[in-house]
Amino acid sequence: MRIIDSHTHFFPDKVAEAAIPKMEATSGYKAHTDGTRAGLIRSMEAAGIERSLALPVATNPEKVSSINRFGASVKDPRIHMAAALHPKAENWKEHVEEVVELGFSAVKLHPDYQEFHPDDPDLLPFFAALRDSDILVVFHAGEDLSYKPPYGGGPARIAWLMENLPGIKIFAAHMGGYRMWDEVDRCLVGNPVYMDTSFSFGEISDERIRSMIERHGAEYVLFGTDSPWLDQAAEIKNVLRL
Repeated sequence: MRIIDSHTHFFPDKVAEAAIPKMEATSGYKAHTDGTRAGLIRSMEAAGIERSLALPVATNPEKVSSINRFGASVKDPRIHMAAALHPKAENWKEHVEEVVELGFSAVKLHPDYQEFHPDDPDLLPFFAALRDSDILVVFHAGEDLSYKPPYGGGPARIAWLMENLPGIKIFAAHMGGYRMWDEVDRCLVGNPVYMDTSFSFGEISDERIRSMIERHGAEYVLFGTDSPWLDQAAEIKNVLRL
């Protein structure tokens, strides 16, 4: 069986040394790898995962180009890199052009880390540029353990963007909205938006996950772990249990 993890993270080695302990402290979660590329590969090999999509986040606009240059330098058939963008960058058009030139097919955005809302009308030109470039937009969706409410990436906000920008390709992580499952049911289930399974097992029942997949369409539900924050091998077992 070919297994692809649609939701992983790693950092350059020196960055991981500082980033992982800081994120463990703010989230209350213990990482399952050391946050490096080598650590991700070891986890993948132990779990029998063939390939992973790695999702970097630019916490400020100044980091966008350096993150993407690093991502473009990763030449490993086991890892498919997404790009980083920041919706509030003044030169976001240049950044989008760079993402296209470097050959990325997806970008990761985090409404809480980056302090924006997907349903901000002022951001429609930014998202239209991604749509027109055929770039998949991956959102952290729902609550975030490192932040307090109100949260920026709720399912209703993502649904607004889809309604107001037809044709945009969206991947709403964490089954459409971590700990906002009723809102996911109302706003996203049944619509052409990708979701992944990360941080859903143990939060909602297997019966509800199965029901959501059946109603949403299995072709739009991806296997994801949010590694290093969840154990990839354990998450495979959770999916197979369904």
